[in-house]
Amino acid sequence: MGVDIGRFDDNTEVVVIKVTPTNNNTWVKQVVNILTLEAENAQFQCIKLKKIFQKYKCDAAVVDGNGLGSGFVDNLVLDSVDPESGEILGGWGVINDSEEKGKRYKDLYTENTVHNAMYIMKANTALNSEMYNYFKFELNNGRMRFLIDESVAKNKLMAQAQGQKMSAAQRAEYLLPYVETSLLKAQIRNLICENEGANVILKQSSKKVKKDKFSALIYGLYWCKLKEDKRGKRKKRDFSKMTLFTKH
Repeated sequence: MGVDIGRFDDNTEVVVIKVTPTNNNTWVKQVVNILTLEAENAQFQCIKLKKIFQKYKCDAAVVDGNGLGSGFVDNLVLDSVDPESGEILGGWGVINDSEEKGKRYKDLYTENTVHNAMYIMKANTALNSEMYNYFKFELNNGRMRFLIDESVAKNKLMAQAQGQKMSAAQRAEYLLPYVETSLLKAQIRNLICENEGANVILKQSSKKVKKDKFSALIYGLYWCKLKEDKRGKRKKRDFSKMTLFTKH
């Protein structure tokens, strides 16, 4: 799941991606849900993020660690207590913890820590360009997929007896992921690409349309890219060994 941390009064956006391996060391990426967490203090948002992580059995959460995001990261590493159930939600171990001055977070880990759960994203111009190009490449090659549009989902739901029996509130809850998908697509359509040297700079055509859902999406996709790259290198290395063995 990719997580874009809300700034000040902005919401935090979460995009959950299901990946299905193919035969050529790549994955098909399917957005299965988009969740908006209303602006509130970091502690409460972190509890919600951990519950989403558990619900979808995520492999990793890529979390925006710039600016206010660093405060969220510090909270996500610590254990939390769900105020509703009293359940202890283990802190997230950091996958890319810095080695420069020793691991920054390791002394905060407990017996409840979910190890290798969080990848801290420190996006910059070059990395944003890389993530956008990867998204575009996967989309053009049919490996980036979304939920159906909300109007199609609503028509399908209302064509079923179960949908007709739902209350208005139940239908709204059911259709929310499709509504969020439409909002994500609107954010993508609003982006303008400009080249600055080797980098692609994304700008908003209309400042009224945010790009936070798209940021959460490409954060999650970046983890897919890292995993694909790792698998590809391992397979190439294994093939190289096999070739050497065959020659001898």
